[in-house]
Amino acid sequence: MRLQFVLLTVVALGSPSIHGAEKNNKMPPDLDAALLSASKSILYSLEPITEPNPPGPKLQGFKILGKMKLDQSQTALAVNAFKMAISDWDGVSMACFDPRQALRITKDGQTYDLLVCYACHNLYVYRGNKLFASFGAAGSPQKLNGILTAAKIPLSATH
Repeated sequence: MRLQFVLLTVVALGSPSIHGAEKNNKMPPDLDAALLSASKSILYSLEPITEPNPPGPKLQGFKILGKMKLDQSQTALAVNAFKMAISDWDGVSMACFDPRQALRITKDGQTYDLLVCYACHNLYVYRGNKLFASFGAAGSPQKLNGILTAAKIPLSATH
């Protein structure tokens, strides 16, 4: 019975939908300004699919596999990858959210966490611990994964 519920939930949450009317994919000016001039940035590798309340450190509820402070050029690459994910969105998104990469930026004492799930075509932004914005996302995690693997940060085993 439990397995049937899990399978029905996976099927229901994994079905594609179009959110063009719900997501205008316009970045709020304060988020755009923070991305352009962040004083501090950290790139995370996340494991989205784990047991409930996994042990160890978490970012917005998702298990952290590793993290690294970014220098100015790495920050520019990561910010560009997140902006490209938003600008390349084709209008398709899934009802799931399993982020494997995240970027934390800090500007003027304000912290933003950008979590992206390329498989689900969704990007969520938290300001502090509250959901601030959501966007459709498209593209590939290749650039972000390249930064993480160069620093020997493990990646999610799930695709």
